[in-house]
Amino acid sequence: MSDNARMADVVCAIAQLGYASGKSGIEIAEGWIVPHVEALLAVREARAKNPAAFPGYGEGTVEETARRIIARLLDAVWRPPDGECLDLPEAPGA
Repeated sequence: MSDNARMADVVCAIAQLGYASGKSGIEIAEGWIVPHVEALLAVREARAKNPAAFPGYGEGTVEETARRIIARLLDAVWRPPDGECLDLPEAPGA
């Protein structure tokens, strides 16, 4: 994607570096999603023992974690499919 004109739309410097080094959008997304899920699990485990643990982390909910992940993906120029894409068959010729 590094020579793609859409690269100018990528807000996140980490995503820009990932694309420039040849990573796919899926690889970049996996690199963000895994740490978010691991952090959520660690925070919830720690808060089960000590409710005051990680006070700056936020709510520590699945929904908040999903919002964080979506924000990172949007910064990397991922977009939800448009309405026309939703009506296309899953496989060519289907």
